[in-house]
Amino acid sequence: MEARRRGYRQQGAAPPGRGHPLSNLTHFMSQPAPEPALGAPPPPGLRQLPRRYLALGLIIVAIVLLGALVIVRDNAGPGTSSTVETFSPASSSLLSTLASVPASVFGTVGVSSPTIPVTPPHAVGGTTPLWQATVNGGPPLPVVFFYGAEFAPYSAVERWPLVLALSRFGTFHQLGLMQSSSTTAFADLSTFTFWNLSYTSRYVILESVERYSSLNPTGARYLSLETPDARQSATIAAYGTGAPAFPLLDVANRYALSGAGFSPAVLAGLTQDQIAGYLTTPAAPLTQAVVTAANEITAAICSVDGNTPDALCESKAVLAAEQALKAAPTH
Repeated sequence: MEARRRGYRQQGAAPPGRGHPLSNLTHFMSQPAPEPALGAPPPPGLRQLPRRYLALGLIIVAIVLLGALVIVRDNAGPGTSSTVETFSPASSSLLSTLASVPASVFGTVGVSSPTIPVTPPHAVGGTTPLWQATVNGGPPLPVVFFYGAEFAPYSAVERWPLVLALSRFGTFHQLGLMQSSSTTAFADLSTFTFWNLSYTSRYVILESVERYSSLNPTGARYLSLETPDARQSATIAAYGTGAPAFPLLDVANRYALSGAGFSPAVLAGLTQDQIAGYLTTPAAPLTQAVVTAANEITAAICSVDGNTPDALCESKAVLAAEQALKAAPTH
């Protein structure tokens, strides 16, 4: 329809310019009428075409064309403009790469990231109830809650270790690709969005809110995308910074992290596929930061889900991460 709209404008929605075939018509009609021969009767109808009638006719034609253009535009429906959120799904090969990072990489890295400092989640809410939920009448499971914004570079960074950790407990069936804002510090970081997310697990429930889009059509503010419910809002109030800083990660009301675990600069200039490709190289600083943070999130989840699955939660890397968190299993 957009192509149709552009073609319509080229066919004469605007007044004809100099050199246009219609401009010649206007030029000839605006010339003085030739005088009749002396004593001859005036040619019939010649004096009935003064210039004001021609002008009136052109105005009517312009109004008709404008009305048709409005109808075409209104029937075009929403396009890919900067005011419409669109979803770009991650490929199955990318999801498979993230879900199949070798256990040897997690084990080799452990919680060692000497080049890029990593901040782990901290223990919270020791006396408050474990945050659990059910899905489709299933058993109560601990909730991992992520509160982010698509434009925010720190949200962009934190989704990587969170996706890596959650892929060890379940399956992402749908995950969107996203770039952080081009107008903030650490611009255009390759990441994911949890908007339109599909994830299943036997061990944990993922709840997420992408509060704002990456779209900022007026330059004044980012478009609102999702709104937290009452339970999620209570977590944001309890563990957030009090300012609209993103992200916030809450693991079942036992561990929380406000902000990202490491600097967004790690992702600068890389595509999603390039970042995922690094995750098989334990010596790479990017891999060490992402995998360390993923091991720590994994340890936090193990501590609230009864240390299952056993092979994962009893692995050397996760036990080391539990020590870093000073975590004890919650039953």
